[in-house]
Amino acid sequence: METRSIATMERNRRIAWGGGVGLSLVLIGLPLVAISLWPGVDHSPWEVNTMILAVGVALCTAGYVAGRISIAAITENRPNRVSPPTRRPYLVAGGALAVAVLCLVIAIMS
Repeated sequence: METRSIATMERNRRIAWGGGVGLSLVLIGLPLVAISLWPGVDHSPWEVNTMILAVGVALCTAGYVAGRISIAAITENRPNRVSPPTRRPYLVAGGALAVAVLCLVIAIMS
């Protein structure tokens, strides 16, 4: 009787790294978003607050991409598989990082 491998090494790597990196990035990004939007936190320099929000959004989006890659690897051999991420989350993360850099430049210049 022949035993069948559950998954290939590459698939296991995508599952483990995608899930770990995704969870880590979201756990870093969510507090940044919460701090920038929380009403009790001082929001006096708007550019710094916007920079913190943009970095948090970029990290959460990158975490979503990594988690989506992991979920796609988990469901790869099923009939109702989940597709890997499209270009949209990459554009959201890139736009958020561009806003963060622009706000950093404004904060340094003023």
